[in-house]
Amino acid sequence: MRKAEISDCELVAMKCVWDAGEPVTCAYVIEKLRDDYGRDYAETTVYTFLKNLKAKGFIESFKKGITYYKPKRELEEFRGSYLNKMVDFWFDGSVSNFLSALLDAKSIDDKELKDVKKVIKNINQ
Repeated sequence: MRKAEISDCELVAMKCVWDAGEPVTCAYVIEKLRDDYGRDYAETTVYTFLKNLKAKGFIESFKKGITYYKPKRELEEFRGSYLNKMVDFWFDGSVSNFLSALLDAKSIDDKELKDVKKVIKNINQ
Protein backbone atom coordinates (compact mmCIF):
# COMPACT_ATOMS: atom_id res chain seq x y z
CA MET A 1 0.00 0.00 0.00
CA ARG A 2 1.37 3.42 -1.00
CA LYS A 3 1.53 5.89 1.88
CA ALA A 4 -0.26 9.17 1.40
CA GLU A 5 1.79 12.16 0.36
CA ILE A 6 2.03 15.09 2.73
CA SER A 7 1.82 18.71 1.56
CA ASP A 8 4.42 21.30 2.60
CA CYS A 9 1.89 23.04 4.87
CA GLU A 10 0.89 19.74 6.49
CA LEU A 11 4.55 18.85 6.91
CA VAL A 12 5.24 21.99 8.96
CA ALA A 13 2.15 21.33 11.10
CA MET A 14 3.29 17.73 11.56
CA LYS A 15 6.74 18.92 12.65
CA CYS A 16 5.05 21.00 15.36
CA VAL A 17 3.30 17.84 16.61
CA TRP A 18 6.51 15.76 16.50
CA ASP A 19 8.59 18.46 18.20
CA ALA A 20 6.13 18.82 21.10
CA GLY A 21 6.88 15.33 22.38
CA GLU A 22 3.40 15.11 23.91
CA PRO A 23 -0.21 15.37 22.72
CA VAL A 24 -1.05 18.87 21.50
CA THR A 25 -4.14 20.93 20.74
CA CYS A 26 -4.95 22.78 17.55
CA ALA A 27 -4.31 26.04 19.44
CA TYR A 28 -0.79 24.85 20.27
CA VAL A 29 -0.09 24.03 16.60
CA ILE A 30 -1.43 27.45 15.52
CA GLU A 31 0.89 29.16 18.02
CA LYS A 32 3.95 27.13 17.00
CA LEU A 33 3.28 27.70 13.30
CA ARG A 34 3.11 31.44 13.93
CA ASP A 35 5.96 31.76 16.45
CA ASP A 36 8.47 29.24 15.07
CA TYR A 37 7.76 29.32 11.33
CA GLY A 38 6.16 32.73 10.69
CA ARG A 39 3.00 31.13 9.31
CA ASP A 40 -0.16 32.87 10.44
CA TYR A 41 -2.93 30.47 9.38
CA ALA A 42 -6.58 30.75 10.32
CA GLU A 43 -7.82 28.26 12.92
CA THR A 44 -10.01 26.52 10.32
CA THR A 45 -6.99 26.07 8.05
CA VAL A 46 -4.93 24.41 10.80
CA TYR A 47 -7.89 22.18 11.68
CA THR A 48 -7.94 21.14 8.02
CA PHE A 49 -4.21 20.33 8.12
CA LEU A 50 -4.76 18.20 11.24
CA LYS A 51 -7.81 16.49 9.73
CA ASN A 52 -5.79 15.67 6.60
CA LEU A 53 -2.85 14.40 8.65
CA LYS A 54 -5.23 12.13 10.55
CA ALA A 55 -6.79 10.84 7.32
CA LYS A 56 -3.31 10.14 5.93
CA GLY A 57 -2.30 8.18 9.03
CA PHE A 58 0.24 10.65 10.41
CA ILE A 59 -1.59 11.54 13.62
CA GLU A 60 -4.36 10.28 15.84
CA SER A 61 -6.63 12.27 18.10
CA PHE A 62 -8.49 11.87 21.35
CA LYS A 63 -10.82 14.06 23.35
CA LYS A 64 -10.19 15.14 26.90
CA GLY A 65 -12.56 18.09 27.06
CA ILE A 66 -10.89 19.35 23.88
CA THR A 67 -9.24 17.43 21.06
CA TYR A 68 -5.59 16.46 21.37
CA TYR A 69 -3.36 15.21 18.58
CA LYS A 70 -0.34 12.93 18.78
CA PRO A 71 1.91 11.35 16.17
CA LYS A 72 0.96 7.99 14.76
CA ARG A 73 4.08 7.77 12.59
CA GLU A 74 7.55 8.08 14.07
CA LEU A 75 9.67 11.04 13.01
CA GLU A 76 12.72 8.88 12.26
CA GLU A 77 10.73 6.52 10.02
CA PHE A 78 9.19 9.41 8.10
CA ARG A 79 12.46 11.32 7.80
CA GLY A 80 14.27 8.25 6.43
CA SER A 81 11.54 7.60 3.88
CA TYR A 82 11.37 11.28 2.91
CA LEU A 83 15.14 11.54 2.43
CA ASN A 84 15.28 8.31 0.42
CA LYS A 85 12.59 9.62 -1.94
CA MET A 86 14.47 12.89 -2.31
CA VAL A 87 17.78 11.15 -3.03
CA ASP A 88 16.11 8.79 -5.52
CA PHE A 89 14.24 11.58 -7.32
CA TRP A 90 16.75 14.45 -7.38
CA PHE A 91 20.03 12.54 -7.33
CA ASP A 92 19.17 9.27 -9.12
CA GLY A 93 19.78 7.38 -5.90
CA SER A 94 23.32 8.68 -5.44
CA VAL A 95 24.05 9.48 -1.81
CA SER A 96 27.42 10.99 -2.75
CA ASN A 97 25.75 13.39 -5.22
CA PHE A 98 23.21 14.28 -2.53
CA LEU A 99 25.93 15.00 0.05
CA SER A 100 27.93 17.00 -2.45
CA ALA A 101 24.90 19.15 -3.35
CA LEU A 102 24.00 19.57 0.31
CA LEU A 103 27.50 20.68 1.26
CA ASP A 104 27.62 23.05 -1.73
CA ALA A 105 24.27 24.59 -0.76
CA LYS A 106 24.85 24.89 2.98
CA SER A 107 28.08 26.13 4.47
CA ILE A 108 29.27 24.34 7.58
CA ASP A 109 31.93 25.19 10.11
CA ASP A 110 35.03 23.11 10.84
CA LYS A 111 33.45 21.38 13.84
CA GLU A 112 30.43 20.28 11.84
CA LEU A 113 32.64 19.10 8.98
CA LYS A 114 34.63 17.04 11.49
CA ASP A 115 31.35 15.56 12.80
CA VAL A 116 30.25 14.67 9.24
CA LYS A 117 33.57 12.93 8.58
CA LYS A 118 33.19 11.01 11.85
CA VAL A 119 29.67 9.88 10.89
CA ILE A 120 30.88 8.70 7.47
CA LYS A 121 33.84 6.89 9.03
CA ASN A 122 31.56 5.11 11.52
CA ILE A 123 29.26 3.87 8.74
CA ASN A 124 31.97 1.53 7.51
CA GLN A 125 32.67 0.02 10.92
